[in-house]
Amino acid sequence: MTRLTAILLSALIAAAPMSVASAQDRGGRGDRDRDRDRGGQSFERQERRISEAEAQGIAQSRARGARFVGSLGMRGDSYVFRFERDGQIIDISVSSRG
Repeated sequence: MTRLTAILLSALIAAAPMSVASAQDRGGRGDRDRDRDRGGQSFERQERRISEAEAQGIAQSRARGARFVGSLGMRGDSYVFRFERDGQIIDISVSSRG
């Protein structure tokens, strides 16, 4: 590799991350408006979703000693968990929104 090729290659490598960063920094009000049109809310205002594990902990605290049977997954915007107490099946729903 010649010295000139090495210099040109290093200049290209050094310039690449800067162009990506400047492209990311160009987002203005139009980007936020476009995001609002897609989801009905701007990115900054979207609510945090809790994980299934966090939701299961909440459901177990609500079940007060009932035996955990399993998860029914997401139903709409809620996690649904199944418990058994005294032979009765109890489904507990926990909202996924924080």
